[in-house]
Formats: sequence, structure tokens, C-alpha cells
Amino acid sequence: MDIQYNQKFTDEFSLKHKITRSNELPRPHYHDDYELFLNLTENLVTMVNGKYYHINPGTLLLFNNMDLHHNYIVSNKNDYDRYVLFFKPDYIRSLSSAQTDLLECFLFRPFEDPNILPLNRRQQDKLIKTMNQIININHAQSDEIYGKDLLIKFKLGELLINVNSIYREYHGIKHTILNSHYSLVYNIINFIHANFQNNLSLDYLEKKFYINKYYLCTLFKEVTGTSPNQYIINCRINKAKELLMNDVSVEETCSQSGFNNLSHFSRTFKKAVGDSPKQFQLKSKSIL
Repeated sequence: MDIQYNQKFTDEFSLKHKITRSNELPRPHYHDDYELFLNLTENLVTMVNGKYYHINPGTLLLFNNMDLHHNYIVSNKNDYDRYVLFFKPDYIRSLSSAQTDLLECFLFRPFEDPNILPLNRRQQDKLIKTMNQIININHAQSDEIYGKDLLIKFKLGELLINVNSIYREYHGIKHTILNSHYSLVYNIINFIHANFQNNLSLDYLEKKFYINKYYLCTLFKEVTGTSPNQYIINCRINKAKELLMNDVSVEETCSQSGFNNLSHFSRTFKKAVGDSPKQFQLKSKSIL
């Protein structure tokens, strides 16, 4: 029997402590929300954008809404124990300030494997304590706790401040190196996530966001490690991977992932992945 504790808080976010006997999402997937996943289980494997990792207990996984991912346990000897927070980025942005952007750890990624954040025991216990406080506050009746709605919001902000602090410490990010214009880049990234299938050019982004395209390229590379054009291609490739892994035809994948013709799609995909779309699809079936 599955043991599950699942609390839906608002339309803006949800927090779950789940203990089950099996995997729940057997296929790689996206979702519109951002996700914070705290693993407490042995033998967990996660796939992020086509790359596989063995994840130790006490590891935090950070997924924005364009991270193709798939978590699964390779042995069912132990319960599958984890905390999962989903939230809409606009809601968290409303909790942020000009000095403190709570989405930073989901978007500032100029280094290797930014989705994987190992925790020490003190950090893990602190995050679990805050998440349990949020769950307990929400579980109480509104007349039992004055200001329940605000307390949940404050605790969520506290949780993400702690996560960002750990992320900064782990990656050696100093406050002084962060440009005040990075928040604009974060907005552009979210816009790309929502519109990557469309024809997005540097000129278009320059006009829409009132920023010089050359300066945009400089800032964008500082934040993501790549150019805007390459980032858009990466989003399309990741979308194509998701569709192919879920048995969508190569032709339909080409159309849905924003490529203008099949030959261009095949060349771009093979250059990025090393296999043709069909080869990738066949190999994925043997892994999943």
C-alpha cells in the first residue's frame, strides 16, 4: 500500500511529503511549475535533459519549467521518500525583492550540473524543519492560527532564502558578482520557456525587453553559460527529447518542438545529441 501525505496549498504552489512503494511518473516530463525535490531515498536515479545521475539521500534537485527530468528508484527494497515543492514562478517573483531574487537558484546556471545540490545533515534538517512547519500550518484550521495565509507565505520565502544561500555557498557565488540586470535576463529566460517554438530572434528580444542585443548576449552568457540563440535551440532540443521519449513520431516532434523543417531538425538534433532523432528514440526505449 502506498503511504502518501499530499497537501495542496493554493493554485500558486503545493508542498508534498510523499512516501510510496513505487515510482509515480514513469516517463520523462516537463511541467509548467518550478520544482524543488528533496531526496531521502537510496538508489535514486534522476535524468535531467538527457543526462543521468545517481542521487544520494540528502540531495536537493532544482527544476525550472524547461528542465526535462525523470526521477526513479532502481530498487524497491526501501520506501521512496521525498519532499516535493511545486510553484508558479510568478508567485515566487512576487515574494522577491530587487536585492533578493528567490528564483536565482533555478535560473543562474553558468556551471556544470546546476540542478544537483548536495546537502550536509545540518542543511537537510533545517530545510525539512521549515517544510514541516509549512505543512503543519496549512493543516491547521484557519481559526486556530492567526495570519495563517501570511505565515505560510513567510515560511515559503524563508525556505527559498535558505535554498538560495546553500546554492550560492556550494557554487561559490559572491553577492558582489551578481549584476543588477540579471533579473531582466531571468524574465527573458521565462519568456523563452513559454515561446521557444516561435521565431525568436535577437532583434525581437531587443525590442520587446528594451535592451541592447549585444549587452543582452553578454548578460545572458553570464547567467546561463550560453548565448540566447543557443539557449533557444537547447529548449527546442529538450522538448524534442521529451516527445521522442514518449513515442511521438519524428515528424510530429519536429513540428511541436519549433523546428522549421525535418532536415534542419535532424541535423540540429544530431549535432547536439550525437544521435539522429530516431536513433535517440530507439535507445531511450531500452533505458526507460
